[in-house]
Amino acid sequence: MSVLTVFATVLSLLLMAVPGFLLQKFKLLPEKAETVLSNLVLYGLQPFLLFMSFQNKAILYSTDIVVNMLIVFGLILAVHIILYAVGLIAVRGKDDLSKKRCVRYATVFSNCGFMGLPFLQMLFSGANGGEIMVYVASSLIVFNVLNWTLGVYIMTGNFKEISFKKVILNPVIIALLLGIVSFFACGGPLINVIPEGFGKEITQKILDSFSFLGNAVTPLSMIVIGVKLAKIEFKKLFVEKWAYITCFLKLIIAPLIAILLVAFLPVGNLVKYAVFFLMSMPSATSTVLFAVRFNGDTDFSSVAVSLSTVLSIFSIPLMYLVINGVFGVGI
Repeated sequence: MSVLTVFATVLSLLLMAVPGFLLQKFKLLPEKAETVLSNLVLYGLQPFLLFMSFQNKAILYSTDIVVNMLIVFGLILAVHIILYAVGLIAVRGKDDLSKKRCVRYATVFSNCGFMGLPFLQMLFSGANGGEIMVYVASSLIVFNVLNWTLGVYIMTGNFKEISFKKVILNPVIIALLLGIVSFFACGGPLINVIPEGFGKEITQKILDSFSFLGNAVTPLSMIVIGVKLAKIEFKKLFVEKWAYITCFLKLIIAPLIAILLVAFLPVGNLVKYAVFFLMSMPSATSTVLFAVRFNGDTDFSSVAVSLSTVLSIFSIPLMYLVINGVFGVGI
């Protein structure tokens, strides 16, 4: 896999944001279309994609895959904790606190659901694609649990704002748990244990419908990002100092931490790539949603997320050169 392949994948992914950008610029979308589409992707479609990541016929249950899932889980958790510490050290002081909380949140949390997941889906194919999606699913458990616990605390500074109900009843978490239980119980895809006959045909049709719904995540995720980009005043991308600090921490420091954690581990390259690429993604779009929900600096968070998304076109291939050229991790 060459750096040009990585660059082309990032660029082609972001090109899918153009329809959302144009629709918003020409005012062809209702006022709250962004929120509606975000909820549709996050709670309506992404659960199907994550459940179906365990239904790939090329992936069978094995001890190695289980161990690798646990390794990815642990590494993603470690990177988030390290980034939280980095954010506390790099962004200090109580002045302009609402903005600094957004910087810390945007440093810790990557856009692994809206952008990382479809990016890896496009970059890898065949058996590699099926296996790496299992590892992505494992990492999204960490992201979603931390998002509604550590993320809420970062934005509010108050443990009382944390709702464990939102963690437990999160559709993404439920879909992931169902997918994992099904995968372990069936020793692979569910369809493999269904006896031949009408029942198997019905099951396959249902899984096909789940797959169609899940496949809508990639274009709709990017349309949402396009809508967000269209709402930013272009000049603000050049005048907000803290946005550039956020981008440096998120697009350079975060992937470097991931590289240092995975490069020398005796694990397969797919595990290393899952951790590296997910942590190389731009700041999470939930930075804006949480800023709105918890009275943060919404204007700044929108600029920071948008700027990191644009700059990721160049930063992801650049950091790939580091992990591939300096540390010799490659496929």
